[in-house]
Amino acid sequence: MVFGINQPSTLKIMSNTFRSGDPSFAGPLAGIALGLQSYHILELQEYIPEAVWTREMGLAELEIDEESRQEILRIMEESRQ
Repeated sequence: MVFGINQPSTLKIMSNTFRSGDPSFAGPLAGIALGLQSYHILELQEYIPEAVWTREMGLAELEIDEESRQEILRIMEESRQ
């Protein structure tokens, strides 16, 4: 899964849901572990042509301060362990 969400709590829930199943046991993935690894689009920047990144992500990237960026990257790395 590739996420572009910048809210840490939402990233935690979504990455956990796609890996281990719905943690609330209320949705369609309740108890169904898909085992999918999650990544944030920020982790994939080096694989995206610069012109495409600038056009599609340039403004969105400006909204993320360095502290938030580091938290997002930490959450995503932890979700793959």
